[in-house]
Amino acid sequence: MTSRHNDTRALLILLAASALLLLLGLGSRELWGPETRWANIAVQMLQSADYFDPYLMGGAYYDKPLPSYWLITAASWFTGGLGHWSLRLSSVIAAWLSVWLVYLIGEQLFRRGTGLIAGWMLATTFYFVFWARVATADILTVCGVLAAIWWYWRGPDDTRLSRYCVFFLLLSITSLFKGLIGFILPGLVLLPHLLHDGRWRRHLNLRLCAALIVGAAVYGLPFVLSHFYGAPTYGQSGLGLVFRENVVRFFQPFDQFGPIYTYLIYLPVYTLPWAPFWLLGLWVAARNWRGLEPNARWLVWSLGLLFLFFTASGSRRSYYVLPLVPFAQLLAAWWVTRQWDQARVGRGWRIGFGVAGALVLLVLGIIAPWSNGGGGVMQFGDDVKAQASRIAPWNQWRMVMVDVDNKVPMYLQNHGAPFYYVAASQDFPRQGSSAQFMAWLEHTSGQTWNPRRTIIVAHYRRGEPLPLDYLGTDHQVVVTQPDNGERLLHPRTDASVAFIPTLP
Repeated sequence: MTSRHNDTRALLILLAASALLLLLGLGSRELWGPETRWANIAVQMLQSADYFDPYLMGGAYYDKPLPSYWLITAASWFTGGLGHWSLRLSSVIAAWLSVWLVYLIGEQLFRRGTGLIAGWMLATTFYFVFWARVATADILTVCGVLAAIWWYWRGPDDTRLSRYCVFFLLLSITSLFKGLIGFILPGLVLLPHLLHDGRWRRHLNLRLCAALIVGAAVYGLPFVLSHFYGAPTYGQSGLGLVFRENVVRFFQPFDQFGPIYTYLIYLPVYTLPWAPFWLLGLWVAARNWRGLEPNARWLVWSLGLLFLFFTASGSRRSYYVLPLVPFAQLLAAWWVTRQWDQARVGRGWRIGFGVAGALVLLVLGIIAPWSNGGGGVMQFGDDVKAQASRIAPWNQWRMVMVDVDNKVPMYLQNHGAPFYYVAASQDFPRQGSSAQFMAWLEHTSGQTWNPRRTIIVAHYRRGEPLPLDYLGTDHQVVVTQPDNGERLLHPRTDASVAFIPTLP
């Protein structure tokens, strides 16, 4: 009873520490990198109330299935609007669950304490926490893969229909976040165990086929809804893009051309500071392969198959390695508990995890949010709202976005009419007057615009003349100011400028 109580307390401490690492400063860092796409698509879904046709900067963009956007828009209903918290909350929850799942898998398959050490390693892995605080589908995929693996290991020889159904539902939901790797990765991880002793034969039954049909139906449901309830003029097929993004890109990549040794570099980097331990575990496992315990052998095979799969793909990027990270940390924890008994694992490792966690917390929870303060796009959005609200209530304004950065729309939401996106094409009025610009805008958009309630936002590069500078004669000009990090280092080249009419 005392041992179980201690295990429960240790798990609660791990989960509480993980929550702190994932949540501190989460709402204070501006949009970064790929999460700007999720933010922009979610903004347009909320503005248009069209949740079946994803648009990026006004253009059709169905590169990812719908549910990752739905999680964000659903979170915005509970948090009072789309912002940093609602945008990133699903990734944070998925990361927190991933730590828990790694703990459960480690404790189930290996000696006592392995799951706890693996959980702490994952929770204090810098790049895992970094990506967990970014609004993309990658950590959602990691969590889904781990959930499927955990469910399988709860009863690897169980052939009941209910167990098959839950397993394939987990695969389907995972695949609806990023793509078909939600089916492929768990299959690769479990393949060595299924092949061992011909275990796969007992799972070839009609119940498996029935569960597979149920999973396929769940996977296809959002695409069916999009087809029947989406705009007939949308012009993109979700399933067609799934094939393009998952199959065509694997064999004939059209972007993201990393060298073949990409993951030899990034798997160790993405498992820092614990990379040396899983490398030692791999070396020990190879030296003792014949006498290796079956579950450890399965773990090495699984990690190797995942590595080969991602390397075989012609499309390679550093963060594609994230699904391998939990399995590498499980191997590291296996090596630690193999080398030392419980007493020796105790104090020194607690100090190590504390130091690693403190450094992650300092960099991601304190320094990064501070660096975004005092300026940047967040302050730009506040400045535009403050200046415009002096003339008229914020929700009465309409926005024209001229080649703006993806991150800008989220900071200028006004719960009014959807933004109108403009590309600076050949007929774009680079010179002239406000009246000429508004005439061009009405002609191009086919809409009627009130020049006194229209804010024009454009992208510009610092050091170059402001675009549409002629609007400054009868508009107030608001530009992006350097943030704390830029003042300390150097300003970014890309910035934004807003033109607000001066007449009430």
